Amino acid sequence: MRKTLFIVIGLLSWTVCKGQNQTDLERISVPLGFECFNQPHIYIKYKQPINGYTVKVMWLQDGEVGNALFCLEKQGIQYYYFAEKWTDKILYDKGNTYPNNTVIELDYTAKLENEEYLSDDSPFFFSDVDFDGEDEFIINRYKSGSRDSNAYDVYDITSYGYFIRKTEAPFTELENGQCKFDSKNKTITVFGSNGWNNTINHTYQLKGEKFELVK
Repeated sequence: MRKTLFIVIGLLSWTVCKGQNQTDLERISVPLGFECFNQPHIYIKYKQPINGYTVKVMWLQDGEVGNALFCLEKQGIQYYYFAEKWTDKILYDKGNTYPNNTVIELDYTAKLENEEYLSDDSPFFFSDVDFDGEDEFIINRYKSGSRDSNAYDVYDITSYGYFIRKTEAPFTELENGQCKFDSKNKTITVFGSNGWNNTINHTYQLKGEKFELVK
């Protein structure tokens, strides 16, 4: 868990350092050599437990979106996750800019009952999208997909305090309104196009422990 945390913090630090300029550095006094940690950030705590997890987020606001470091805690185990270009839709809709070190408590926007697999408005949620009987942790990257659709990052949850991202298709191609789940046949169909009038549909089916392109 400590190794994973150091990796996450390293990623966060590297991302924070990008785009930093002298004007930004002059605004806040930081120790010499640590200027890359000068990124303004706010803290978000969700009032309700989500799937039994207490969820806190350090959000590096950049307009309506920003990089985020998640901390999920359950039964004494802390899970850390770093997300790029994330927002909670509540913050996105308000369009507010918050002072550095602001602490915000938010009501969690839950996945609707009719949203069996993917949620349009939940900033993150738990859902079994690979038909294995276990919920995955899913980050909703609001309006980060094609044509302003939502894109999703899907993670398996380990018992050791870290996430393992699903980096294979179809999980790297999920967008709201652009995919269909069939639990009976254990298939996921992804809809796309390579032009205005040329539609491309890919269907993946679970075979054994892996999904294969079948159509």
